[in-house]
Amino acid sequence: MEGGGGTPLAGALGVAGESPPCPLPPGGEVAAWLTEPDGAAKGAAGEGEGGPRRAPRIVYVRSESPQGGAAGGPEAGARRCLLRACEAEGAHFASVPFGGLDFGETAVLDAFYDADVAVVDVSDVSRQPSLFYHLGVRESFHVANNVVLYHDTDATTSLALKDMVTQKNATSSGNYYFIPYILTPGADYFCCESDAQRRASEYLQPKWDILLGPLCVPLVGRLISLLKDIHVTSCVYYKESLLNDIRRAREKYQGEDLAKELGRIKLRLVNTEVLTADVVINLLLSYRDIQDYDAMVKLVETLEMMPTCDLANQHNIKFHYAFALNR
Repeated sequence: MEGGGGTPLAGALGVAGESPPCPLPPGGEVAAWLTEPDGAAKGAAGEGEGGPRRAPRIVYVRSESPQGGAAGGPEAGARRCLLRACEAEGAHFASVPFGGLDFGETAVLDAFYDADVAVVDVSDVSRQPSLFYHLGVRESFHVANNVVLYHDTDATTSLALKDMVTQKNATSSGNYYFIPYILTPGADYFCCESDAQRRASEYLQPKWDILLGPLCVPLVGRLISLLKDIHVTSCVYYKESLLNDIRRAREKYQGEDLAKELGRIKLRLVNTEVLTADVVINLLLSYRDIQDYDAMVKLVETLEMMPTCDLANQHNIKFHYAFALNR
């Protein structure tokens, strides 16, 4: 169903009263990244200051309805634009079915909550409550980058969504991006984010393809620009999530249980952009508190073997390494 003059936004951008079955926090094993064969976009991640950067993981909730999921439907076309943007930026792309997310399938929830960026298309008004609920859950896990697409067929709905996202960004820790898009008669996809662009799309319909080009940004270009901006913020949030999880583990566990939990957290250190001195020091202090000196030594020696990481040479980390060897 297209979002034509229906009543939109029930449960808007907040966490609903009832919890989905088995919500999993970020950092779990992401069994669903290959939920669909189109899983990873082509292209390699770029180089950052600390060495190769981890390719951001993008998850898209695909429609299963005849209209939204049809090969030639607007949502399917917007999804292809997203896939092209991921290929251009070397991002991993995966899509999960709306039905699995709505039902609360564990693997689908894990993939959706663990992604660096979640992209949902809310053109179908009936799916909005569930999609906004799960975006709110991501926000509660401090996984903040969420993109809301909307096939702009109704100005009232589009403006209401835009106002809601603006308010949510101002009052929460979330990082929401609202991108309304239009489909021209020539099957081109453009963004219509400003009032001027929206009015132009209404009055220039007979010559859309010729006249909208200078006024509106192609959807692929807008998504590429967005992915470039999001990469920086996603690494910041991911690092903060790691630090918070280490601190919570120290408060909740002791002894062997803490060692196991720290081992699980350590598996999430997948790139040098989040492998920073404060994360390493927090791990070393946690191992020191439970007198797991072997783990301290192994951690530092692993850092020494990483060609793009010089953390093992920092004086405070050398101190804790020497301390652990002495014990």
